Amino acid sequence: MADRDRRRALLAEIRRIGGRITSGQAHAFYRATGWGPCRSTARKDLQWWTRRGVLVQRGSTDNRAYTVAR
Repeated sequence: MADRDRRRALLAEIRRIGGRITSGQAHAFYRATGWGPCRSTARKDLQWWTRRGVLVQRGSTDNRAYTVAR
């Protein structure tokens, strides 16, 4: 249940801020809202949404961002 709630909160935040986020921003969001997982959890959650076609991964490994799929 916690994983689902955390991922849904992240997706809502992505939509709220305009549909684009980096893993660093996702990690900061988690810390600010008390979810507090490590940065790798933020990356995994972004990739989870990407595999389901909700987000699209853009950019190189060092400059990656995720946007809401159209």
